[in-house]
Amino acid sequence: MKHVIDRERVGNGTVRDGNVSMLQIAVCILIRCIVAQRLGFVNLARAKFCASRLIAWSCFCAFCPCWLIGQEKEITSELYQQALDKLGSESRIEWMESGSLSLKRWEPGRSIEIRGVLVEWEPSRVVLVRKDASGPTTFPGDQVIGIVPGWKEESFAKVHSLFVSLKFAEVISEGQSILKTSSVPRWQQRLIVAEMVQAASALGQWQVAGKIYSYLAQDTSPQLLLSVIPLPWSDELLAAGKGLREPAAEWIQRSEPEMQLLGASWLIGSEQNGTAIDALKRLSSNDSLLVSNYAQAQLWRTVPPAEIPSTYFGKWVELRDAMPLALQAGPTMLLGHRLEQAGTWELAVAEWLRIASLHRDRYHLRNRAIDRAVAACRAAGDGDQADRIATRYAGPIDPSTKKTKR
Repeated sequence: MKHVIDRERVGNGTVRDGNVSMLQIAVCILIRCIVAQRLGFVNLARAKFCASRLIAWSCFCAFCPCWLIGQEKEITSELYQQALDKLGSESRIEWMESGSLSLKRWEPGRSIEIRGVLVEWEPSRVVLVRKDASGPTTFPGDQVIGIVPGWKEESFAKVHSLFVSLKFAEVISEGQSILKTSSVPRWQQRLIVAEMVQAASALGQWQVAGKIYSYLAQDTSPQLLLSVIPLPWSDELLAAGKGLREPAAEWIQRSEPEMQLLGASWLIGSEQNGTAIDALKRLSSNDSLLVSNYAQAQLWRTVPPAEIPSTYFGKWVELRDAMPLALQAGPTMLLGHRLEQAGTWELAVAEWLRIASLHRDRYHLRNRAIDRAVAACRAAGDGDQADRIATRYAGPIDPSTKKTKR
């Protein structure tokens, strides 16, 4: 018995090892007794009796831990089922380990995938109920870099499906109607708002995108959601024209640093250019990692193209790579845009393909990056490379696998 107890102290896996050893001992005793009886030393009937009792006891010891484990799983399943009934289906979260920044240009860092019913998602923490746990599990919320959500309401799942299918106009119209549903968890409402911001940005409806984004800025949302801020990451200023200057002048006066960043970024090159640049310099030292990094990145747009390759390129890459992966998509797009303006189209294409590879959940930004990469290759006379890029990254992304659908 002491043999089994000592093994139990090590863990469930070694309990089974201990019981197997006891069973082996019983079989050996029986064999030895049979041999001894043949030689006339012991009574075979008594040997069989002792060995059978030893075998029965070892089987009982092996069964008890398995029964207890089964009872624990049953309790866990009950908690998990309660969470499913109350909050919706299971989500899949991609979470970046602390300190795992993307210091290598084509490696996103160490991440783990967590499955469970998502209870809460705030900047400070994400709480979920996992199928194999006896209680809620908590992780830092701002280290979430991706999510395949499980929805409580079918209407929310439908809008998300429209977003994944790039039906952006429908995302905005349908999203406005379903956000009145108060019974849906707050994190699900925020996620739909973030997708609406991206939909409006993809359609070039920058004023609408800014208005929707203000709800996220007021709500202290997680970093991954705030990173959809509709900033000009390439040549959007030309398309937007002067019509956006009036709302941008209002945004820069708001109390939220994210809205000040939004307003200042859209006012660069306007009659309020000096005010915008001063605001971005001030925001570059903001306590918010997103605000400070994005303000520094927006200032890249003020650098003359000729100075970029020799003086600024290395510094900009270093700044971008030091950001959490969730914040890198926009700055990478801008980096490619500025490199193209500097006449280094090969480097620009490399940055755009980084978006295509590492930021597949940013559907409209990813598609724009692929289009720019293909166009740059064709403009440089490299049609073969353009065809390879178009073929490699063709088709929408399956959000469950983050792979291109063929």
